[in-house]
Amino acid sequence: MAKKATILIADKEKMLVDLLTRSLTSVETSVFGTTTAEDAARLFDLHEPDLLVIDPTILNGFGLIQSIQSHFGNPKIIGIASSEEVRDQLKSMAVPITVDRNAGLDALVDAIRESLKMDLLALGQKEGVRILVTDDEEDIRDVLVEFLKGCGYVVSVAPDGRGAVERVAADRSLQLVLLDVNMPRMGGIEALREIMARDPHPNVIMMTAVADREIARQALKAGAFDYILKPFDFATIEASIAACMSHIEYQKQPWWKRLTGR
Repeated sequence: MAKKATILIADKEKMLVDLLTRSLTSVETSVFGTTTAEDAARLFDLHEPDLLVIDPTILNGFGLIQSIQSHFGNPKIIGIASSEEVRDQLKSMAVPITVDRNAGLDALVDAIRESLKMDLLALGQKEGVRILVTDDEEDIRDVLVEFLKGCGYVVSVAPDGRGAVERVAADRSLQLVLLDVNMPRMGGIEALREIMARDPHPNVIMMTAVADREIARQALKAGAFDYILKPFDFATIEASIAACMSHIEYQKQPWWKRLTGR
């Protein structure tokens, strides 16, 4: 059995941790993530990862790097720098690779790929990907369509949950549905359940202006891939879509390949 490369992500932003964990996990990589230095130290001792990706501004983050360096010699570490001061401190600690937090997700993934000297599932495989945008607010639909088409996606729209269900039934080529929670005729959660009951079905990312944990729990339990809060920024939307598409590619692998890494 081929040995999987192991990556440990420690960052203050849980969304980034979850995104990287889901999108980089493959038949060749195992990814573990946390938002605390304490959990990162425990996971490091447990899994002895090939690569540590760390935001040193988490509580005791710099101390974690020093501890790992003192006990494991010269481990592979990528530091995420949010300022010149952090970058300089990482450099003084001889952290080999530093990525600017503002450089974007692609820059971080490129650094991970280069550090491991291996191909990873590409984030953002856009060409020909078909997305259905479902929202009862026309202005939001128009903005999302313009943005997603500019990114290279093939985009269609539906004004409500019933329309989304009908479009999914009529177009089996749809790969992803952006689905608002609160809509007339049929709400997002009900539409999500009907979409997920189809076989095959597209993946679904929910959108809502209400920060309600119970709604989020229901959506994820019903099969949604992710849950985005409004007002959202385009970086969040693109990152969630990219992670979803990478997950789709991973799921296309035969189950025995996902288990064995062969």
